[in-house]
Amino acid sequence: MFEEYEKQKQAHRSRLVKVREYGMGGLFLLAGLFFLLRSELELEFNLRFPPDSTDRVFGTVCLLYGGWRLYRGFKANP
Repeated sequence: MFEEYEKQKQAHRSRLVKVREYGMGGLFLLAGLFFLLRSELELEFNLRFPPDSTDRVFGTVCLLYGGWRLYRGFKANP
């Protein structure tokens, strides 16, 4: 009985870890896309702070990190 409870508890934790990894990976991918495509968007924010090369570098880093988080969630133990 106790072993079954521990198995269920471990499976629940594993699912939560996967959801967290997918969620954070998606957020970082969206942030990366925003910073990469910010120069094409007509935002009032762009008038005060014009896009530069730092945005592209940070967007690329966010895309890479988001992809790694998605991969890590995909490869997590079931």
